Amino acid sequence: MPCTKCEEGKYKWGKTGSCKYDTKADCESDNKDYYKKNTMQPTPLGKKSYEEYAKELKEYNLSSVHRVELGLADDVEKLTQQAKDLIPDLNRDIDGIKVSEKNIVTENKLLTKREGVLEKADKKRMDLARAFESATDNANTAQREVRQSESTLKSQRDSVDFLNKRLDKTKGKATKIRTNLQKKLDALEKAAKDLGVKIPTGEASKILSKLISLL
Repeated sequence: MPCTKCEEGKYKWGKTGSCKYDTKADCESDNKDYYKKNTMQPTPLGKKSYEEYAKELKEYNLSSVHRVELGLADDVEKLTQQAKDLIPDLNRDIDGIKVSEKNIVTENKLLTKREGVLEKADKKRMDLARAFESATDNANTAQREVRQSESTLKSQRDSVDFLNKRLDKTKGKATKIRTNLQKKLDALEKAAKDLGVKIPTGEASKILSKLISLL
């Protein structure tokens, strides 16, 4: 039943409706449920009535909803199992991290202690190195002085050997001279006594005595 225009310019619904709508669109909008209420629904093929079809459609829709719910339930179950399987791994890693962090704290304390020991050891090593360097210098100096002394001692010993050899030769000559001088002085004193004269031999006697003391 369409909207029709009244003589005064407004619109009414059907032939008997009131002319109360300003526009045709207002008229049709206000009566939009008329066709839905008064139109016959067709009976689907193989169904006794539309109501039977509507009932089965509703049951199908409910079945679909049930299948959707079952699918969601399966998904939830699978995800739950996956989460459950991951929990031990999570706990394992969390516990491992806690243990490692505890070990880090312990090792940091131990590291600080060992660094202190290392610092003291390095200081002592440096002190010993300096002492060793000083001792090495002293040893080198002493070794050099020992060599100097050894060289001087050898030189002096060589000198003593040389002088002893020369002294032996000189003593040989001096012995012969002493013997001759002694004989000559004895002869001279005897001759002077026989002649009754006095011959001065003091210097010769002194030299002879000195020569004898050196031999």
